[in-house]
Amino acid sequence: MQLVDLTHTMQTGMPVFPGDEPANIRRTHCVNRDGFAQNTISFGSHTGTHLDTAAHVFADAPGLDWLGPDNFVGWGAVVDVSTISGPTIEQSHLAALADMDALDFAILRTGWDQHWATDRYFGDFPIISETAARFLGGLGLKGIGLDTPSPDPVNSSTLPAHTILLDHGLVIVENLTNIGELPTEGFIFSCLPLRIKDGEGSPVRAVGMTL
Repeated sequence: MQLVDLTHTMQTGMPVFPGDEPANIRRTHCVNRDGFAQNTISFGSHTGTHLDTAAHVFADAPGLDWLGPDNFVGWGAVVDVSTISGPTIEQSHLAALADMDALDFAILRTGWDQHWATDRYFGDFPIISETAARFLGGLGLKGIGLDTPSPDPVNSSTLPAHTILLDHGLVIVENLTNIGELPTEGFIFSCLPLRIKDGEGSPVRAVGMTL
């Protein structure tokens, strides 16, 4: 089995969505002094490589403690949209997904992860159109993955792509990296979150596995 790590490193001062609390990982105990090491960790549930569930936008949706691990593991395929013209991912860019059988996760590679930790990262990244979101929602997927901060613009107040995707029961995995190291098809995608009571999102260790 070969694994591709698709996860950004969690660390103090890492990039966070505009307006979110900063990440702080503080060493409270060290081996030389205390005989063991331990950290105190403080960051929002949507920090770094993380997933959104329906509870992120729907008040009556189940939390992460109600969702089983099978929601977060399955067969994946990559759609390379890094060469599209324009700022929006449309249904036509994703049409090949309709011909794929037994697909659980559509992983959209924009190449935007190259801007991680720069001022541009939370700027003019590619977003998903409402039509494309409805198309993805109709494929019977467990979720989608993105190497961008969001399927919607940072300044969106209505979150149309989020709402459509999550209303169809998908999870949305954001801030992926290294998607280019994955094969186009034939891999298992895993994005297991913490089992947080009433949790609407969680950092994940996202990986792609080829058997």
